[in-house]
Amino acid sequence: MAAKRVDCFFLDVEDKPGVVAEFARQLRDAKINLKSLWAYRTADGKEKIGCVPQNAKKFVERAKELGLTTNQSVAFSVSGTDRVGALCTVLDSLANARINLKVMDAMSFSGRYGAYVWVDSQEVENAAKALGA
Repeated sequence: MAAKRVDCFFLDVEDKPGVVAEFARQLRDAKINLKSLWAYRTADGKEKIGCVPQNAKKFVERAKELGLTTNQSVAFSVSGTDRVGALCTVLDSLANARINLKVMDAMSFSGRYGAYVWVDSQEVENAAKALGA
């Protein structure tokens, strides 16, 4: 398992068709590569876009130029060879350190798995130690 800290950003946007596509085009046109991009509807009927840019500084600069308001947070990017129970190592490491997950998103492709893990801000340092990040 490999784990590292990553900067992730969230934007509150209108919940309507094409908003995520426009965001992606703006970043493409600015030559900003993303490691991940996701979007979801919130309970209050709005939409939230989340992303992990390859270059956080460049992303922040471009977002300001575009007039986008972003909220930055820290997540852990975890990856490894996909096998039955592969995420158990990650989850057990955090559980043994008595760290509660805030959010986790995981998937696998072509024999590898990847996950983003968020914990409460006061637990980031402990999680980093537990995950070896």
